[in-house]
Amino acid sequence: MNTLEFDSINLSYGLHTILSSVHMKCITGNIVGLLGRNGSGKTSLLQSVFGTLSTENKSIRINQERLCSNYLSKKLIGYLPQCDLIPSFLTFSSALKLYNIDFSKLESSFPELGKILNKKTNEVSGGQRRLFEVLLILYSNHLFSLFDEPFTGVMPIHIERLIRIFAEEKSKKGIILTDHSHRYIREICNQLYVLANGQTYRITDDSQLIRYGYLNEL
Repeated sequence: MNTLEFDSINLSYGLHTILSSVHMKCITGNIVGLLGRNGSGKTSLLQSVFGTLSTENKSIRINQERLCSNYLSKKLIGYLPQCDLIPSFLTFSSALKLYNIDFSKLESSFPELGKILNKKTNEVSGGQRRLFEVLLILYSNHLFSLFDEPFTGVMPIHIERLIRIFAEEKSKKGIILTDHSHRYIREICNQLYVLANGQTYRITDDSQLIRYGYLNEL
């Protein structure tokens, strides 16, 4: 079992504070959801944890060991950004090789993806590309995986299959994800946080989603 924990993350642009009092924890076997209104800083938080965004201060720890600045190269944490993950000049088959994943892992749940293996990412629909990218990070060999809007553009029938795979893969890694479709987040996650006013709040009751300004009503 592994533990990812982060806090003391401060980020501001000029006089505008994005992140000021953040604390989250994720362990192997858990799917942790991060909710927040547009512009609340969810993407900035995930990027700072992954290591692609520099912040004024941060403490990222795995198994209580603080990660230094070069931890990105150790492939401890995988990250699916909002933007495209796979460069447009790569085929999907090449992407699988880069992540050292055999297509049979995907084929059992999504056999239809076999038709696009030899295509480049800009030759298929956005939903197909996103589905493939989610699976790459889910099946990647990382201790933890972060997902920023994984369900955007993905067909509902495919999302239902993805939810089952998330539930299966959490036994091997810790997962943190955020998505505008809070129904899916609330269904799939066994821990939930809301990011508001630069702070994270642990959610233990649905009424807190209203209290912290994420929902107007349930």
